[in-house]
Amino acid sequence: MANSPVILGCRMLETKGPVTRVEQMIVSAARLIQDKSVLMVGTQWPIIVSLLAKALHAPEITICYEGGAIIEKVPDRIPFFTGDPVVNSSSVLIGDSFDTLGAVLHGGRADMALLSAASVDRYGNINTTCVGDYRSPKIRFGGSGGACDFGSLAPKTTIVLEHDKKRFPEMVDFITTPGNLKGKDNRRESGLRPNTGPHAVVTTLGLFNFDKEGEMVLTAYNPTASVREVKDAVQWDLKTHKDVGPLDPPSEKELEVLRVQIDPGGMYLREARLLKKSEVVI
Repeated sequence: MANSPVILGCRMLETKGPVTRVEQMIVSAARLIQDKSVLMVGTQWPIIVSLLAKALHAPEITICYEGGAIIEKVPDRIPFFTGDPVVNSSSVLIGDSFDTLGAVLHGGRADMALLSAASVDRYGNINTTCVGDYRSPKIRFGGSGGACDFGSLAPKTTIVLEHDKKRFPEMVDFITTPGNLKGKDNRRESGLRPNTGPHAVVTTLGLFNFDKEGEMVLTAYNPTASVREVKDAVQWDLKTHKDVGPLDPPSEKELEVLRVQIDPGGMYLREARLLKKSEVVI
């Protein structure tokens, strides 16, 4: 044991208790996934969203990571990122980007892409590159990885992220992954593949889809939030659907699987993977 890292404070999650906004976000996003679909899955929130769907209503989905892994079953431990070694023993294929980005995505075999984002704008454009001017940014992020390919080529792209007004500008500082660009037909006019693009945005405050103008529309809100709270949390005049209402809360079964089977250590549900206020003893 002396040679093994021990993380103090990573307790098992309580199986009971109120639903958090993060849990509502994960469950709402997972419900958008149809069984037997082929998914291109990005890192962070897309990982837990896709695994929850596979453990519940969509056991026959194919989960593809950009690095070349194709998941056959839910891993014994939730991956911290798409390149986590725990993925290997749960994969039906361990290839490279040519297999997943190439043969699956570029080959037209994917049904949906799941991505997170540093920020997303009113037309569904994603920024994971920088804050401020690209040549002299205030903050530099990790960049695209496979996200530009995902958003350019997948028939549907679902974006999952925590809601913060700073992360919802009217126009992103840098388009890492194209959404509807400037709206309406601009995506097609720019040469991107027809019948592709942003499908939904799921956050800790609500669910958004896109109208015929290519603009984000509030479809449903977190039961603990309100339309006004959501509208105040973006940097433009957000449209709302005529039938906007609260999201259905997670069922007992969805919460049990999420808390007990998928993420019992709270790696995503309470960010234990980030080691906040935790002591690491080697």
